[in-house]
Amino acid sequence: MRRNAALATAAAIAAVLALGGCSLFGSGDDEAAVAAEQAEAASLYVPVEVVRHIEIGRTRNGYVITARGVAPGLGHGAPELRARREGKVGPDGFIDYDFVAQAPDPNFNLGQGAVQARMIRADLHVTARDLQGAVGIRIHGVSGGLQVLF
Repeated sequence: MRRNAALATAAAIAAVLALGGCSLFGSGDDEAAVAAEQAEAASLYVPVEVVRHIEIGRTRNGYVITARGVAPGLGHGAPELRARREGKVGPDGFIDYDFVAQAPDPNFNLGQGAVQARMIRADLHVTARDLQGAVGIRIHGVSGGLQVLF
């Protein structure tokens, strides 16, 4: 009898631990919530006001494209260069990128700030194959952009 009671107790403890573990490791609902958060975060990216400088440097595995620009306000971060046309060469021979940055939480009430305080930089690693067939790159902001010929 004691053995059966001990086995029943052990089985009950194992069941409680197994059920508790379900919430630890997540479920399909959590994955949908994470995907929704990522989509919302992507929508918080806004283009920079103006692109001020473009630089291309050679690396061991390809090239690094560096862009500097002015964010729309203080607190913008996580700058990115996002390829247009999936990074394919356009009809004019250029590969186009949008220079975007993640907007800060609106509850922070950050002001416009001076231009020097809003300067941001984005880097993008590309391979020689990515630039094949292109005559240059063009990086876009809200009020125009800059281009570099190879």
